[in-house]
Amino acid sequence: MADSAGRPPEEEHRGRRRPGTIAPQTHWEWHARFPETAQLLGGWFSQDIVDEFPGHDAAVADHTGTTNPQMVARLVGELHELLALPLDEGDYALAAAELGMEVSPPEPFSHGAWFQSLAATLSGVRSG
Repeated sequence: MADSAGRPPEEEHRGRRRPGTIAPQTHWEWHARFPETAQLLGGWFSQDIVDEFPGHDAAVADHTGTTNPQMVARLVGELHELLALPLDEGDYALAAAELGMEVSPPEPFSHGAWFQSLAATLSGVRSG
């Protein structure tokens, strides 16, 4: 529903959007807004992943097995927040890089599709 000036509800006065509806613009903003996602991507998805894990799923399982369940729940919330932003696939790739991911998502996933699958997996919901 638009306000009396015809602005969508996500926009505030003077044409600015609410902070939760726009993507971070700097490396610091990405890390401040998505700290648990940065922990996972930067800590488990460096270029060393091939030496440490047989694949992405094993890295995610290691993270989940060594991380406090409350932090995993926060990670799931952050992934849902990231997916709720108005981003295209290039933006998801940028987000992954800014948050520390140094490798591509597993085949056949794009970055956005992998974030969706990851959120579902970490939520205990199988993606189909």
